[in-house]
Amino acid sequence: MKPEMLALAAILMAFGVATEAKAENPAHLKQLLETMQCQGCDLSGARLEGFNLSGANLKGANLRGTDLQGANLNEANLNKADMIGASLQDTTLIGAKLHGAVLDDADLSGANLSMAGLVIASLKNANLSEANLIGANLESADLTGANLYNVRQSFANSSSVAIIGGSPYPIDVAGANLRDADLSRANLAGANFSGSDLSAANLAGANLNGSNLAGANLAGANLNGSNLAGANLAGANLANADLRNALLEGAFLPESEGKTPSLSLVNSN
Repeated sequence: MKPEMLALAAILMAFGVATEAKAENPAHLKQLLETMQCQGCDLSGARLEGFNLSGANLKGANLRGTDLQGANLNEANLNKADMIGASLQDTTLIGAKLHGAVLDDADLSGANLSMAGLVIASLKNANLSEANLIGANLESADLTGANLYNVRQSFANSSSVAIIGGSPYPIDVAGANLRDADLSRANLAGANFSGSDLSAANLAGANLNGSNLAGANLAGANLNGSNLAGANLAGANLANADLRNALLEGAFLPESEGKTPSLSLVNSN
Protein backbone atom coordinates (compact mmCIF):
# COMPACT_ATOMS: atom_id res chain seq x y z
CA MET A 1 0.00 0.00 0.00
CA LYS A 2 1.28 3.48 -0.87
CA PRO A 3 2.45 5.69 2.03
CA GLU A 4 -0.30 8.27 1.44
CA MET A 5 -2.98 5.56 1.56
CA LEU A 6 -1.50 4.20 4.77
CA ALA A 7 -1.60 7.68 6.24
CA LEU A 8 -5.25 8.12 5.28
CA ALA A 9 -6.16 4.73 6.73
CA ALA A 10 -4.37 5.63 9.96
CA ILE A 11 -6.28 8.90 10.20
CA LEU A 12 -9.62 7.21 9.65
CA MET A 13 -8.86 4.47 12.17
CA ALA A 14 -7.67 6.96 14.75
CA PHE A 15 -10.92 8.88 14.48
CA GLY A 16 -13.04 5.77 14.64
CA VAL A 17 -14.40 6.17 11.11
CA ALA A 18 -15.08 2.97 9.19
CA THR A 19 -15.05 3.82 5.50
CA GLU A 20 -17.27 0.92 4.51
CA ALA A 21 -19.91 1.92 7.04
CA LYS A 22 -19.95 5.66 6.33
CA ALA A 23 -21.33 7.73 3.50
CA GLU A 24 -18.81 10.58 3.70
CA ASN A 25 -16.07 10.97 1.13
CA PRO A 26 -12.75 9.81 2.74
CA ALA A 27 -10.77 12.25 0.61
CA HIS A 28 -12.96 15.11 1.80
CA LEU A 29 -12.54 14.02 5.40
CA LYS A 30 -8.78 13.97 4.96
CA GLN A 31 -8.93 17.41 3.35
CA LEU A 32 -10.88 18.82 6.30
CA LEU A 33 -8.56 17.41 8.92
CA GLU A 34 -5.43 18.56 7.12
CA THR A 35 -6.50 21.99 5.89
CA MET A 36 -9.71 22.96 7.75
CA GLN A 37 -10.95 24.03 4.31
CA CYS A 38 -13.76 21.89 2.97
CA GLN A 39 -16.32 23.95 1.08
CA GLY A 40 -19.02 21.77 -0.45
CA CYS A 41 -17.47 18.59 0.94
CA ASP A 42 -19.44 15.40 1.52
CA LEU A 43 -19.06 14.59 5.22
CA SER A 44 -22.47 13.02 5.64
CA GLY A 45 -22.56 10.51 8.47
CA ALA A 46 -18.99 11.21 9.56
CA ARG A 47 -18.03 10.76 13.21
CA LEU A 48 -16.43 14.00 14.31
CA GLU A 49 -17.51 14.07 17.93
CA GLY A 50 -15.20 16.08 20.16
CA PHE A 51 -13.09 17.38 17.24
CA ASN A 52 -11.57 20.85 17.26
CA LEU A 53 -12.87 22.38 14.04
CA SER A 54 -12.70 25.98 15.19
CA GLY A 55 -12.63 28.34 12.23
CA ALA A 56 -13.14 25.56 9.70
CA ASN A 57 -14.61 26.50 6.32
CA LEU A 58 -17.50 24.12 5.68
CA LYS A 59 -19.63 26.41 3.56
CA GLY A 60 -22.19 24.42 1.61
CA ALA A 61 -20.89 21.13 3.00
CA ASN A 62 -23.05 18.01 3.28
CA LEU A 63 -23.18 17.22 7.00
CA ARG A 64 -26.38 15.20 7.00
CA GLY A 65 -26.48 12.89 9.98
CA THR A 66 -22.93 13.83 10.95
CA ASP A 67 -21.95 13.24 14.59
CA LEU A 68 -20.47 16.49 15.91
CA GLN A 69 -21.31 15.99 19.58
CA GLY A 70 -19.06 18.08 21.80
CA ALA A 71 -17.09 19.37 18.82
CA ASN A 72 -15.56 22.86 18.70
CA LEU A 73 -17.03 24.76 15.76
CA ASN A 74 -16.42 28.24 17.10
CA GLU A 75 -16.34 30.80 14.28
CA ALA A 76 -16.68 28.05 11.69
CA ASN A 77 -18.21 28.92 8.33
CA LEU A 78 -21.26 26.70 7.91
CA ASN A 79 -23.23 29.00 5.64
CA LYS A 80 -25.73 27.04 3.54
CA ALA A 81 -24.47 23.74 4.97
CA ASP A 82 -26.84 20.76 4.90
CA MET A 83 -26.98 19.61 8.52
CA ILE A 84 -30.29 17.76 8.51
CA GLY A 85 -30.42 15.27 11.37
CA ALA A 86 -26.92 16.13 12.57
CA SER A 87 -25.92 15.40 16.18
CA LEU A 88 -24.68 18.61 17.78
CA GLN A 89 -25.32 17.96 21.46
CA ASP A 90 -23.10 20.14 23.68
CA THR A 91 -21.28 21.44 20.59
CA THR A 92 -19.77 24.92 20.81
CA LEU A 93 -20.72 27.14 17.89
CA ILE A 94 -19.79 30.53 19.33
CA GLY A 95 -19.77 33.11 16.55
CA ALA A 96 -20.33 30.43 13.93
CA LYS A 97 -21.73 31.44 10.54
CA LEU A 98 -24.86 29.42 9.80
CA HIS A 99 -26.64 31.74 7.39
CA GLY A 100 -29.04 29.73 5.27
CA ALA A 101 -27.93 26.47 6.87
CA VAL A 102 -30.47 23.63 7.00
CA LEU A 103 -30.64 22.14 10.50
CA ASP A 104 -34.01 20.42 10.28
CA ASP A 105 -34.37 17.60 12.84
CA ALA A 106 -30.87 18.33 14.19
CA ASP A 107 -30.11 17.76 17.86
CA LEU A 108 -28.62 20.96 19.28
CA SER A 109 -29.48 20.26 22.90
CA GLY A 110 -26.98 21.93 25.20
CA ALA A 111 -25.18 23.56 22.27
CA ASN A 112 -23.57 26.98 22.69
CA LEU A 113 -24.77 29.19 19.83
CA SER A 114 -23.98 32.53 21.42
CA MET A 115 -23.29 35.23 18.83
CA ALA A 116 -23.93 32.73 16.02
CA GLY A 117 -25.43 33.98 12.74
CA LEU A 118 -28.50 31.95 11.83
CA VAL A 119 -30.19 34.36 9.41
CA ILE A 120 -32.74 32.52 7.19
CA ALA A 121 -31.54 29.22 8.65
CA SER A 122 -34.00 26.32 8.72
CA LEU A 123 -34.38 24.69 12.13
CA LYS A 124 -37.64 22.83 11.63
CA ASN A 125 -38.26 20.33 14.42
CA ALA A 126 -34.73 20.90 15.74
CA ASN A 127 -34.01 20.18 19.40
CA LEU A 128 -32.58 23.33 20.99
CA SER A 129 -33.41 22.49 24.60
CA GLU A 130 -30.82 23.73 27.08
CA ALA A 131 -29.08 25.65 24.27
CA ASN A 132 -27.31 28.99 24.76
CA LEU A 133 -28.60 31.57 22.28
CA ILE A 134 -27.26 34.77 23.79
CA GLY A 135 -26.76 37.32 21.03
CA ALA A 136 -27.63 34.82 18.30
CA ASN A 137 -29.10 36.32 15.13
CA LEU A 138 -32.12 34.26 14.06
CA GLU A 139 -33.69 36.83 11.77
CA SER A 140 -36.12 35.19 9.33
CA ALA A 141 -35.11 31.74 10.59
CA ASP A 142 -37.66 28.93 10.37
CA LEU A 143 -38.10 27.25 13.75
CA THR A 144 -41.40 25.56 13.01
CA GLY A 145 -41.92 22.80 15.56
CA ALA A 146 -38.54 23.43 17.19
CA ASN A 147 -38.01 22.57 20.85
CA LEU A 148 -36.49 25.47 22.77
CA TYR A 149 -37.64 24.24 26.14
CA ASN A 150 -35.84 25.87 29.05
CA VAL A 151 -32.94 27.14 26.98
CA ARG A 152 -30.25 27.87 29.51
CA GLN A 153 -26.82 29.40 29.99
CA SER A 154 -23.67 27.34 29.60
CA PHE A 155 -22.83 28.38 33.17
CA ALA A 156 -25.90 27.24 35.05
CA ASN A 157 -24.92 28.90 38.33
CA SER A 158 -24.71 32.37 36.80
CA SER A 159 -25.86 35.18 39.05
CA SER A 160 -27.32 36.84 35.96
CA VAL A 161 -30.80 35.41 36.13
CA ALA A 162 -34.25 36.87 36.00
CA ILE A 163 -36.60 35.94 38.83
CA ILE A 164 -40.19 35.40 37.77
CA GLY A 165 -42.65 34.36 40.44
CA GLY A 166 -39.80 33.07 42.59
CA SER A 167 -38.44 30.79 39.87
CA PRO A 168 -35.03 31.55 38.31
CA TYR A 169 -34.78 31.47 34.54
CA PRO A 170 -31.25 31.68 33.14
CA ILE A 171 -30.85 34.57 30.73
CA ASP A 172 -29.90 33.01 27.43
CA VAL A 173 -31.91 34.42 24.57
CA ALA A 174 -32.23 37.89 26.04
CA GLY A 175 -31.68 40.38 23.24
CA ALA A 176 -31.76 37.77 20.47
CA ASN A 177 -32.78 38.90 16.99
CA LEU A 178 -35.78 36.79 16.02
CA ARG A 179 -37.43 39.32 13.70
CA ASP A 180 -39.70 37.57 11.17
CA ALA A 181 -38.68 34.17 12.57
CA ASP A 182 -41.12 31.29 12.22
CA LEU A 183 -41.61 29.84 15.69
CA SER A 184 -45.07 28.45 15.08
CA ARG A 185 -45.90 25.53 17.38
CA ALA A 186 -42.45 25.76 18.98
CA ASN A 187 -42.03 24.69 22.60
CA LEU A 188 -40.71 27.85 24.29
CA ALA A 189 -41.93 27.16 27.82
CA GLY A 190 -39.79 28.92 30.42
CA ALA A 191 -37.56 30.60 27.84
CA ASN A 192 -36.20 34.10 28.48
CA PHE A 193 -36.76 36.47 25.57
CA SER A 194 -36.48 39.69 27.56
CA GLY A 195 -35.49 42.57 25.32
CA SER A 196 -35.49 40.33 22.24
CA ASP A 197 -36.73 41.45 18.83
CA LEU A 198 -39.67 39.24 17.88
CA SER A 199 -41.35 41.80 15.64
CA ALA A 200 -43.48 40.20 12.93
CA ALA A 201 -42.45 36.76 14.21
CA ASN A 202 -44.84 33.85 13.71
CA LEU A 203 -45.59 32.42 17.14
CA ALA A 204 -48.96 30.93 16.26
CA GLY A 205 -49.70 27.97 18.50
CA ALA A 206 -46.37 28.31 20.32
CA ASN A 207 -46.04 27.24 23.95
CA LEU A 208 -44.77 30.30 25.84
CA ASN A 209 -46.00 29.18 29.25
CA GLY A 210 -44.07 30.98 31.98
CA SER A 211 -41.76 32.68 29.48
CA ASN A 212 -40.10 36.02 30.13
CA LEU A 213 -40.96 38.48 27.37
CA ALA A 214 -40.35 41.62 29.41
CA GLY A 215 -39.36 44.49 27.15
CA ALA A 216 -39.52 42.29 24.07
CA ASN A 217 -40.54 43.75 20.73
CA LEU A 218 -43.59 41.79 19.60
CA ALA A 219 -44.96 44.43 17.25
CA GLY A 220 -46.96 42.77 14.50
CA ALA A 221 -46.21 39.30 15.89
CA ASN A 222 -48.64 36.46 15.25
CA LEU A 223 -49.53 34.97 18.65
CA ASN A 224 -52.80 33.45 17.51
CA GLY A 225 -53.56 30.39 19.62
CA SER A 226 -50.35 30.64 21.61
CA ASN A 227 -50.05 29.67 25.28
CA LEU A 228 -48.96 32.75 27.24
CA ALA A 229 -50.18 31.54 30.62
CA GLY A 230 -47.99 32.97 33.35
CA ALA A 231 -45.81 34.82 30.84
CA ASN A 232 -44.16 38.12 31.77
CA LEU A 233 -44.98 40.74 29.13
CA ALA A 234 -44.10 43.79 31.23
CA GLY A 235 -42.89 46.59 28.99
CA ALA A 236 -43.33 44.50 25.85
CA ASN A 237 -44.31 46.17 22.59
CA LEU A 238 -47.47 44.46 21.41
CA ALA A 239 -48.54 47.00 18.81
CA ASN A 240 -50.61 45.30 16.11
CA ALA A 241 -49.87 41.89 17.61
CA ASP A 242 -52.43 39.17 16.94
CA LEU A 243 -53.47 37.59 20.24
CA ARG A 244 -56.65 35.93 19.06
CA ASN A 245 -57.38 32.66 20.85
CA ALA A 246 -54.25 33.12 22.97
CA LEU A 247 -54.22 31.74 26.51
CA LEU A 248 -53.38 34.68 28.79
CA GLU A 249 -54.31 33.24 32.18
CA GLY A 250 -51.94 34.61 34.81
CA ALA A 251 -49.95 36.58 32.25
CA PHE A 252 -48.42 39.90 33.30
CA LEU A 253 -49.46 42.30 30.56
CA PRO A 254 -47.78 45.63 29.79
CA GLU A 255 -49.31 48.80 31.16
CA SER A 256 -50.76 51.06 28.51
CA GLU A 257 -49.12 54.12 30.05
CA GLY A 258 -52.06 56.23 28.93
CA LYS A 259 -52.14 54.65 25.49
CA THR A 260 -54.17 51.75 24.22
CA PRO A 261 -51.95 49.38 22.27
CA SER A 262 -53.34 48.15 18.99
CA LEU A 263 -54.00 44.50 19.84
CA SER A 264 -56.17 41.90 18.18
CA LEU A 265 -57.73 40.10 21.12
CA VAL A 266 -60.74 38.60 19.43
CA ASN A 267 -61.73 35.34 21.15
CA SER A 268 -58.69 35.50 23.43
CA ASN A 269 -59.04 33.61 26.71
